[in-house]
Amino acid sequence: MQQITLHRLCAVAALALAAVAGNTAHGMELATHGNTIVLSGPVTGTELVMVKDAFAANPKIDLVVLRNSHGGDAWTGYRVGELLRDAGVTTAVSGYCISSCSRMFLGGKNRLFTDDYPADRTYVGFHGHYDASGNLDRKSVGKGGLYTWILKYSDGKADPDLVMRWIAIEKNKGAANFFHPDVGATLGNSVFFCDGLTAQKVTSCEPIATNALDRGVVTDLRRIASPDQNTLPERQRAQQFAPSGYAALDDLGKLPLAAPAGSEQYQRYLQANLPRAFAVAPTRQHWAWVSGGAEDVNAAALKRCEERAKQACVLYSVDNNVVYR
Repeated sequence: MQQITLHRLCAVAALALAAVAGNTAHGMELATHGNTIVLSGPVTGTELVMVKDAFAANPKIDLVVLRNSHGGDAWTGYRVGELLRDAGVTTAVSGYCISSCSRMFLGGKNRLFTDDYPADRTYVGFHGHYDASGNLDRKSVGKGGLYTWILKYSDGKADPDLVMRWIAIEKNKGAANFFHPDVGATLGNSVFFCDGLTAQKVTSCEPIATNALDRGVVTDLRRIASPDQNTLPERQRAQQFAPSGYAALDDLGKLPLAAPAGSEQYQRYLQANLPRAFAVAPTRQHWAWVSGGAEDVNAAALKRCEERAKQACVLYSVDNNVVYR
């Protein structure tokens, strides 16, 4: 009890110092949709009270969606996960849920994936505890009882050897990442172990011959839609820039470019994060693409293409759709 109290006092002190410095980190955002709550963003230590308040306001909450969180405060991940298990709710991952977020996810009595984002960008990532520099904090891992906690909250299905590997990952950029088992049909595997020592796409990391269902990460292979799915920016963009029917996204033979380098760049584009846009010129020799960031990627791709071609360009692809006609 003394250790937990000390931890909470340290967390509060850290938040207070950050506020004094004018650099306060905002915690998870909580949105309520009927009997569902959606939690998204970093875990900073304020989330346990916030979730408790949400359940007090609506005891009928039965679904907790965890969306696009790299985690954060380790203690909070444990405690929120335990709270969710005691409440008997279902948890669902929307996008990515890593580190302390993954412990919140394991708290669900029933656990599953959503179809809010493409299957190859929807996953749960597990690793150890880390210091402020992103290095493994072995002492914290031991005191937190991470190994036994994972085994318990995976309903005894986690692979002990794999758990030992992931709680010993040296850098916080690494993780054991579990996708929906169906991803294995296209990627060869659905679990990928990243050591965090080199920068690489998650699905390019070491493949592990197991799956999320067998190892208790999920309890159900259904994919569900979050109640706010249609409000997600990518969903809105998909409706605004619908497929033209000209070609499949990965059909390089239909790409209206004569230069081999253009085809190579398009393949890089297909690996880039969303939002993204690929523009081509009538010359069939010029192109440009832009990915991620806060800028208007459509406008930026067109502008770069037109600067190179010295004439008007058109969009070939937006996000996961070919819009070219």
